[in-house]
Amino acid sequence: MTWTVPGLRPGAVAIVTGAAGGIGLAIVRSLAAAGVRLACWDRADANLERAVAECGLAGAEGLAVPVDVTNREDCRTAARLSESLGPVRYAVNCAGIDRLRATVDMTDPEWREVLDVNLSGVLYCCLAEYDLMRSRGGAIVNIASMSASVFNRGALPHVGYNASKAGVVQLSRCLAVEWAGDGIRVNSVSPGYTRTAMTDRNPTELNLALVANVPLARMAEVDEIAAPVSFLLSDAAAYITGHDLLIDGGLTAW
Repeated sequence: MTWTVPGLRPGAVAIVTGAAGGIGLAIVRSLAAAGVRLACWDRADANLERAVAECGLAGAEGLAVPVDVTNREDCRTAARLSESLGPVRYAVNCAGIDRLRATVDMTDPEWREVLDVNLSGVLYCCLAEYDLMRSRGGAIVNIASMSASVFNRGALPHVGYNASKAGVVQLSRCLAVEWAGDGIRVNSVSPGYTRTAMTDRNPTELNLALVANVPLARMAEVDEIAAPVSFLLSDAAAYITGHDLLIDGGLTAW
């Protein structure tokens, strides 16, 4: 179910990275339902046409923008292309990857890949978005993870992912302070276990073990992440910046 969030400006333009699937696609749907025009960023080999089609179904304009978020100049080029929709007011940086490895087993290339996409990629996207927003203000939400705050219980060792997402939370706080004078709010959202096509492919036993530690006893649906993200972008959150919103069904509460 897609919820329409009040306080978003119909006709405004948003950038969403990682837009082709999972939480990113749900965010595209949520913003499109509010009449926001979407620049949908993802890898060149991702199904960006699906994201654009979702915009059309909601009656909003969508633009497919292939981009490598680990390339700073590529992000700047993608930002300039996104302006063809109009002045960019909102941005959600959702692109990310994971590599399930114990720390002693993680290779140097795997470590660098996760940090390059999840942390440097968020920085490069934010810098490109800042260039578009600094003269008129805006709002940015970076997607982190509850793994920024806790080590996942059970057989989920992924030190690179955890470290990169902790970096996203702190990066967002730093940018919120640095860019407040430009009228740009920056927050992060930290989802807990969320049902996506990827988790649907997990063995049933693994998913049961994951939700066993969640007080609400289930995974989140992607739309339950997208709606709070839309809220943080909206005028209803005009006095919220530098905040990390945990959406984890209570897992980090115990």
